[in-house]
Amino acid sequence: MKTLPSFDELAALAESDPRALEELRLTMSEDVIANASYATQPQLHAMLSHINRMIDHGKNPLHVNVMLFQALTRQYSRFATAFTAPEELRSHQADIMDFRVGQAARKATANAPERPS
Repeated sequence: MKTLPSFDELAALAESDPRALEELRLTMSEDVIANASYATQPQLHAMLSHINRMIDHGKNPLHVNVMLFQALTRQYSRFATAFTAPEELRSHQADIMDFRVGQAARKATANAPERPS
């Protein structure tokens, strides 16, 4: 695994060649994922994809940092809850309800106004 360059080197790269810095970020992220356990790799890929979407949708670098900080804070809160009160995570399970296309279509048709002939 590659060693992360110093902050000064990263700052210089950001100034001189932002594309190279982005390539380094993606390469090192994939390297970390490849060296993680096989069981956690799908979750890590999903997390990287989520981070990439936030970066793509940010209005400017400060906005991206705020969004990433908020996401990290939410995740930290979930981890803290998992360690201190794991039953609380399980208590927010969704109810799965049947949805029959035929029923929905009949209800929509029954409530629709009649068309003039």
